[in-house]
Amino acid sequence: MKYLIYLSLSLSYAFAHTHYLPLELTFEESQAIYSKLAENQNKDGINLNTPYIQGSIAGGEKMSQWLALINKNRTEENKLRLTSKKTQRGIPVEKPSKYGPSTIEADFKQLIQKMPKEMVQIIYGKDAIQSSPIVSDKDFINWAKKVSKLYQTAVRWMSYQRWLPQMAQRKYKDIRGYYHLNRTADLDQVLEGYGQATADVQQKLSEYLNGICLNSLRNEKKCESKLQKAIAADQLVEFKNLYWENSKKVWNSFFDISNPRRDVRWDGPNVMHVKFKDPNNDVIANWLKENVEDEFQVPLKNWRLEMEFVRFGFGLSYIEFQKNVTPHVSGGNKVVMDANTPLEEYGVRWTIRHEYGHILRLPDCYHEFYDDKNNVMINYQLDTTDLMCSRAGQMNDRIYEELKRVYYRP
Repeated sequence: MKYLIYLSLSLSYAFAHTHYLPLELTFEESQAIYSKLAENQNKDGINLNTPYIQGSIAGGEKMSQWLALINKNRTEENKLRLTSKKTQRGIPVEKPSKYGPSTIEADFKQLIQKMPKEMVQIIYGKDAIQSSPIVSDKDFINWAKKVSKLYQTAVRWMSYQRWLPQMAQRKYKDIRGYYHLNRTADLDQVLEGYGQATADVQQKLSEYLNGICLNSLRNEKKCESKLQKAIAADQLVEFKNLYWENSKKVWNSFFDISNPRRDVRWDGPNVMHVKFKDPNNDVIANWLKENVEDEFQVPLKNWRLEMEFVRFGFGLSYIEFQKNVTPHVSGGNKVVMDANTPLEEYGVRWTIRHEYGHILRLPDCYHEFYDDKNNVMINYQLDTTDLMCSRAGQMNDRIYEELKRVYYRP
């Protein structure tokens, strides 16, 4: 979802430019990615699968077919849905997601063991899918969510296999050290008392201090060496001060607008006007206006964004619908949405709101990198309540203040 990400399903092109996938994908988006991965795999003859990854993906595909068959003859009100606004969960800094071959294998085995046998035989076995869920709707949704999550994790891991060295380099932007230290009361006093702290506290402080050093030096061995010298010399406050400002800059880079738009007019206190190329389709135009204007407003401040459709103009933002793509913003102006997903779905409505944030030049505030020591990917969201960080987030005062800082001209 990074506004400069060119995430077409040509993954070789996408990763050559970004080495990065949006943190939260829908099941359908993961299916499209896997389809392209399988196509490329057949061309070059390289097998990126393991038995547990294969099983996880095959089960997810079959579950999707089963769900579609169940919903085929149901009314809109009675169809089984795996996602909604209420079910969205963030990935906080304190509890990052960690996944790789070992976690996929463990989750697969646990799912097989705990899921009702009848469902296992259909999803992961050879039994045919049925028009009924076999179990209660509630239980089916519960297990289908787990199958879907495992499927998406397996696809995500596969998509990164060729790019692990590049993803490992992203570790230097791991901002958890700054995050935790910045929330430590009387930090300098705590660091001065390092020698008298418990082993657990010392370990955490060392981890955080290593983190802010890595934000600057991008070399773990150098940071570990410098930290040990600082501990021996009782100079942890000086060590922290040496790297603090740069870590703060890295943190701010996840939130600050660095290249503002030129077609925004905010010369009154209550309304920000933004131009958008008329899609020449009333359904899409109304859908865009409804979702964007509904999201970008702050009632308590009597403020709102107003989208203005125009036919011509230099550097206008615009929207395109393409089949089997992961939604993204290309070149800072083009919003690309998946033509195969219905506009009414909650996930699609949330996505256009998030992607429009990138049109306003707001960056993503989540991070993902490869931990080569443990052979896992690690990702987290800097603020799970923020529209630009998490699918569980929405418009907030932080976004308003950043937009005001950049665009308001009294």
